[in-house]
Amino acid sequence: MLKSPLLWKMITLGGAMILLLIPLMMVRHTIVERADYRSHVEAAIRQSTSGPQKVVGPLVAVPVTELYTVLEEEKEVQYKRSYLYFWLPESLLVEGNQNVEARKIGIYQGQVWHTDMAIKAEFDVARLHELNRPNITLGKPFIVVGVGDARGISAVKAPQVNGETLTVEPGTGLPESREGIHIPLPDSQWATRNLTLAMSLNLSGTGSFSLVPVGRSSEMTLTSNWPHPNFVGDFLPGKREISGSGFQAQWQTSRFATNLGEQFADAQKVDWDNLPAFSVAVSTPADQYQLTDRATKYAILLITLTFMAFFVFETLTGQRLHPMQYLAGGVIAGDVLPAVAGTVGTYRFHRQPGSPQAWWAR
Repeated sequence: MLKSPLLWKMITLGGAMILLLIPLMMVRHTIVERADYRSHVEAAIRQSTSGPQKVVGPLVAVPVTELYTVLEEEKEVQYKRSYLYFWLPESLLVEGNQNVEARKIGIYQGQVWHTDMAIKAEFDVARLHELNRPNITLGKPFIVVGVGDARGISAVKAPQVNGETLTVEPGTGLPESREGIHIPLPDSQWATRNLTLAMSLNLSGTGSFSLVPVGRSSEMTLTSNWPHPNFVGDFLPGKREISGSGFQAQWQTSRFATNLGEQFADAQKVDWDNLPAFSVAVSTPADQYQLTDRATKYAILLITLTFMAFFVFETLTGQRLHPMQYLAGGVIAGDVLPAVAGTVGTYRFHRQPGSPQAWWAR
């Protein structure tokens, strides 16, 4: 049994395969280690700038004081309660211009985006008909625009409401202390007329940019210099154009698809973090670590197929192959491929977004 040529051939091939897998395991360990370093760099960039941004608004928060009567022990007792009523816009139009730039720490890099948004919204006072009751008193309303990370608010152009320029205050002014801005309206009478809002917001962030379509009819157009958009979220853009110099996308939806009217019906039960949104993420589709990791996963298959092909060749032709020939074939099939993938990945990774080389690498 021990003198069987086939047995020694199988033992030799098994030993050669184990020998070839050693450098592959070393490569995978390096990939995992450097991928962790890259994640730390992305987290550091996010911590020093701002994180993903989700814009909620604009919408008008109307303070309401309501008197109501309860019958207690055959007597009418009057109570008072106060709450916020969210007045959603009839139409919302957002036009954004996004610029993505690379931030490097050592040999690793991440992306930070800056988006200039022009926001227009119209509010129909007919939507407040249920507040037109004698037992209800309206307070001083304010316009709310929430964001994911307030550190990314670089500038807010003085907003105009019905042609009148108003001031902007930090924070949303909501009891939940959410991040964002709010625009106080002069008096309660502004809740008894139609409103037209025009404002500009400069917002920076990392990762994804999202807009909650709070209007009964909402539309957003976004132009960016990033050629690798990742359209995520609850709604895909109806129109999009992607090229080596960037992309342009347009989203459009209505209240029938979002059902946001019911979600904002009770101000205390709004699930702000899970509201449906238009979203796009700035991401690198495949860097050198992903390419090399993918290659190492197929390496063992390639080595096995190579050895099988050599073995069939020996069987059919009767010619003996030296174990070093098996090793050489396995090295070419299993170990050179990850090295080539890493080199190509590095070439792709270090090309500037939007350049002809980057578009060719796609």
